[in-house]
Formats: sequence, C-alpha cells, structure tokens
Amino acid sequence: LGIFVLEIGDKTQVATVALAARFHSVVLVATGTTLGMLAADIPAVLLAGRAQNLVPLRYVRMVAALIFIALGIWGLLEL
Repeated sequence: LGIFVLEIGDKTQVATVALAARFHSVVLVATGTTLGMLAADIPAVLLAGRAQNLVPLRYVRMVAALIFIALGIWGLLEL
C-alpha cells in the first residue's frame, strides 16, 4: 500500500489503471503491478546496501549531483 501511495500519478500507476480498465479486474491487475514493482525494487535495495559498504555516500551524492547538473544543462541547450 505504501508503494502504491508513493507512486500514484507515476506512469506505472497510469498503466495499472489502463490494464485494469481493459481486463476488468482491478484487484488482480493492482496486485500484479505491485508485485512487479517489488520484484524490481528488492534487488536494487539489496545491491545498494552492499554498494554502500564499498563506495562512500559522499561520492555517490557528488556523482548524482554532476549527472543532474549535466542533464539540466543539456535540457537548457535543447530549448
């Protein structure tokens, strides 16, 4: 339920609504998409936990910041 609430309005939720409308089974579609999201998120969480021991969080934040800055500049240049 927490993941569903956090992801509301996300493209996954829009796809869930479309699938539920098509297959007329809201409960089964919502269950399937939620399980799919969990299946995708669990390995990422576990790998992040292991990576945290190998790479200091400070460096991860710096790299993430540089990526966002680069994407922002790229987006501005595309205007």
